[in-house]
Amino acid sequence: MPRYKTAANAGVIRTDIFGVFLIYSVNTKKADYDAFYAHVAKKLMKPYSWLYIVKNIFLWMIIGIFFMSLFKYISGDSSKYFFHAVLMMGVPFFIFLLLSNVINQRLVKCFHPSPDGIMLGSKQFEITEDGIKETHLYGYNFYKWTVVNSIEEVNGTVYVYVDRVLALIFTPESFESSDSKKELVTVVKKYV
Repeated sequence: MPRYKTAANAGVIRTDIFGVFLIYSVNTKKADYDAFYAHVAKKLMKPYSWLYIVKNIFLWMIIGIFFMSLFKYISGDSSKYFFHAVLMMGVPFFIFLLLSNVINQRLVKCFHPSPDGIMLGSKQFEITEDGIKETHLYGYNFYKWTVVNSIEEVNGTVYVYVDRVLALIFTPESFESSDSKKELVTVVKKYV
């Protein structure tokens, strides 16, 4: 005989002859997706953090040389040509910094999901022995356990990664209690 446990906004835990099934209702907001994107970007960009250090050192070197040559030029100790050489080297670097920041901001905007798409909004996740079924307004997706890479909890939100940069987002509001969250993590880790 099946036994059912219902919860407000969190789901049904059903044990029957096929095993344990978990059903979660999730409403993913733009802020949830932005937090996920920021987490993934930070995680993936760690190997490239040296690039920012080199850029910062070069920036301060240009600023230092610029002011040293400016003070020498004002005091009359140095020729004009050194000052112009520093300007010729510094101006393109500052233009590069400005353009890289503009391009970076535009790239971030490119990765924002459409409000009417499948990434945001209400979804229902059913966790079975075969995989995870995601049902949303426009249809459904099914993820076999072979594509689930890992599970991670960040600030109360649980990310079930189905690819390197794609995860199923379980917001804190989708869990009835901490036990419900632990149960999801335990079941997913069993198959991953």
